[in-house]
Amino acid sequence: MFNRLMILLSLVAVIIILAMINLTTPTSVGPLGVLVFFTMIYVVIYGVVNLIVVAFMKANGKKGGEKKNRYYSAMISFGPIMLLLIQSFGSLSVITVAMVMVFVALGCFVINKRL
Repeated sequence: MFNRLMILLSLVAVIIILAMINLTTPTSVGPLGVLVFFTMIYVVIYGVVNLIVVAFMKANGKKGGEKKNRYYSAMISFGPIMLLLIQSFGSLSVITVAMVMVFVALGCFVINKRL
């Protein structure tokens, strides 16, 4: 049920993103619009990563639970958002990408140990 809802929300988010890209500019939409844009990007990435994590867990034969899969998906999908934010500040480099990857890996490690 949750996976179907996330697919539907991801499709709605893609439609909102396409509408924002085609109908507005960053200066005309303002700070709230930029927040909505990044939130919609996160929802789309979360939906895709959730499907990948569920498929990966099924392929490995692990039954880690639906809650654990959601936590993994949330942590992994936050990585590209951080990279987008770093890029918007203009300071994206190999070191920052490596630091984001370490952050995501540490988050997944904590999820693995806690749940």
